[in-house]
Amino acid sequence: MKVNKVLSAVTALVLTTAAVMPASFLTDKASAEDNSVKYEFEDGKTEGGKIYANGDSDVDMSDWPEGTDLSGFSGKGFAYLDQKNTTLSVEVDMPEAGLYEMTVCYAEPSDPRKKVQYLQINGVNQGELTCPYTLKFAETSGGIVNLKEGKNTIELKAYWGYTFFDYIKLKPASEKLKNLSPSRTLSDPKATESTKRLYNYLCDTYGKHIISGQQEYCGDHNYNLWNSPDVFIKDNEAEFEYIEKETGKQPAIRGIDFLAYNTSSDWRDHAPERAIEWTNKYHGIATVTWHWNVPCEKGSDDIAFYVESANPKFTTFSCKNAVTEGTWENEKVLADLELIAGELKKLQDADVPILWRPLHEAEGAWFWWGAEGPEACKALYRLMYDELTNKYGLHNLIWTWTGSTSPDAEKWYPGDDVVDLVGYDKYNAADGEPNLSSIASTFYSLVQSTDGEKMVAMTENDSIPSLENLVNDKAAWLYFCPWYMNYLTSEQNNPVENLKEIYQSEYCITLDELPDLKTYPISGESASNSPKPTEKTSPAPASQEPKVTETPAVTEPSATPAVTEPVPTSSPKETTSPKSEKLTKGDLDGSGTIDVTDLTTLSLYLLGDVKFTPEQ
Repeated sequence: MKVNKVLSAVTALVLTTAAVMPASFLTDKASAEDNSVKYEFEDGKTEGGKIYANGDSDVDMSDWPEGTDLSGFSGKGFAYLDQKNTTLSVEVDMPEAGLYEMTVCYAEPSDPRKKVQYLQINGVNQGELTCPYTLKFAETSGGIVNLKEGKNTIELKAYWGYTFFDYIKLKPASEKLKNLSPSRTLSDPKATESTKRLYNYLCDTYGKHIISGQQEYCGDHNYNLWNSPDVFIKDNEAEFEYIEKETGKQPAIRGIDFLAYNTSSDWRDHAPERAIEWTNKYHGIATVTWHWNVPCEKGSDDIAFYVESANPKFTTFSCKNAVTEGTWENEKVLADLELIAGELKKLQDADVPILWRPLHEAEGAWFWWGAEGPEACKALYRLMYDELTNKYGLHNLIWTWTGSTSPDAEKWYPGDDVVDLVGYDKYNAADGEPNLSSIASTFYSLVQSTDGEKMVAMTENDSIPSLENLVNDKAAWLYFCPWYMNYLTSEQNNPVENLKEIYQSEYCITLDELPDLKTYPISGESASNSPKPTEKTSPAPASQEPKVTETPAVTEPSATPAVTEPVPTSSPKETTSPKSEKLTKGDLDGSGTIDVTDLTTLSLYLLGDVKFTPEQ
């Protein structure tokens, strides 16, 4: 399916439609009367589950904890899912196509933490439904679902199972949330000019295209550990060579990990230098995460970032102590932040803005920074923000928070004042099959979590969603970024044909299609008033690059991605640069051609965000 890159303002607004109900919404069902249309699960169908058509009289209550009360059900009864892959579905008939707010009534008395199920709309996975522990029926948000006119099938597929379901309710999503219009103001008021230009490009692209990304492979294979290289990027080519070979393209965004940078180890892998080279030489965008290694215990020479429940090599490092003055953990954290600030300053001195993504996947609690709950993690995030931004004067960071859509997600969010982008790490391929869903409900939920103020990106993933699903579901993820190795290259994660289709589509932005980001207009600035771009340098052909032969020293559990990094290979196409002071009619940026940048500038003019010169 081909989607034209040059979109009218009306079409762009259609593609940007997105809205969602906060996943934190959880109430007693009796207090949630509204004008929604209700669909009872006992009137639906099940494969492998059970329908209790006569209500709780058929349930053996001795199987459930004391205090479990299923008598408050709606209608004639309810249904139950237990074993993985059992399903429960209802058919709904919608008067018109559109986005609908969904609420699910359930009871989950089996796990004091939560149970998670898959949500599927018309046979396509749309993400997960998290059901917190409750001994009686209660409501939780199912997010926003995109439904067609007429009959639709809404299905719950057991992942963790062992949950009762009473009904779902649907109502049209709020009109004010249907147009993506993120804030164009960064959290850091002192952000550098290049950081503002990059951020404005992201805002202009959001909802109109998806930007391609790829996490690079890092680890013991890095020959730069022992040599003084002419270039730093050449050792991390495996994934990028693969993408180039299969699609003829390179990703626009390069994922880099600062895993090797801490005061507990002398190992370094030149990750900052790769970020500089990728941005300034190859003219791409860098996103940087930090698997933050700390001592396994006080006085230990061994380091780790996992907790005991996640990996045999683990740390007992306390996040609560890390934000408490006078502790050895706090001293270690402050020393590490000083070190990482020095590395990030290399980027700022080279005029390199980055998407900075620290403390990712905290809610999963498999990393030490999330193991002691949201308050300690938020305090650490805000400490880091203050240290890097205010103490060390780093203003080249676009701060990215990787969250979730669970009912507890709001508790973990550090705050709008210290977050610029919201990310989601998607790993939902299962049973040896790729999952090409756009997980639109997840996207919409994340949009709603900040009332649309922050852009939403797929900051890590296994399967890249299919082009058809992304466009049809209006799931306007800012970018995708598969993890390395088999997360990218295996057919069970990313079939080659799907990879080709998305990379070669006009909806997907690749490296050769990026504008000159150092001259991209800041919001309110006419493109013709921005500085002239410099000539671009192309990376060497893949055939000239050494192959990756060793595996990384650090790996992650199967439930989450590992830690490593991929890179670009063959020469990207040179983008058109402004060359003349005299503007052609319709050529608003002075590039010599009429293209999507001119349409973007025109859209900003129509919205009142920029002013034109008389010549324009």
